[in-house]
Amino acid sequence: MGKDLTVREARAALASDDEERKRAVVVELEAIAAGEITDVLSWDALGRVQLVASADLPDRARRAIKKVKVTPNEHGNQIEVEMHDKISALRLLAKHRGLLEPNASETRPSMIGINITGPKTTTYEVKEDDDDEETVQEK
Repeated sequence: MGKDLTVREARAALASDDEERKRAVVVELEAIAAGEITDVLSWDALGRVQLVASADLPDRARRAIKKVKVTPNEHGNQIEVEMHDKISALRLLAKHRGLLEPNASETRPSMIGINITGPKTTTYEVKEDDDDEETVQEK
């Protein structure tokens, strides 16, 4: 797909009736979900990093790369590689394939009714007798 696909655009495409568009989005999401940083670079035991030449990158790696930033400094170039969010891609794919709702075919209530009953209220009345004594009586 040419430009980066936002999560909102991917959700809309997956919900559309256009099967070709759905398939293109699924292929893109699968590439992002399967992409690994080791497709793009490797490092040895001493921490020396080696980038894979762009011509040698697997297709899934090219799709999974969000950004490459090269900043010159006194030691050469500082290179940053940012990958697309793998978890978001996996979540969208799982939802699209119905993996997040295992009981989707069951009928479930859309709303749960809750009845709240307060405590029982007891009222007392204080009465004075003829003998100036107070008595408490439940009403």
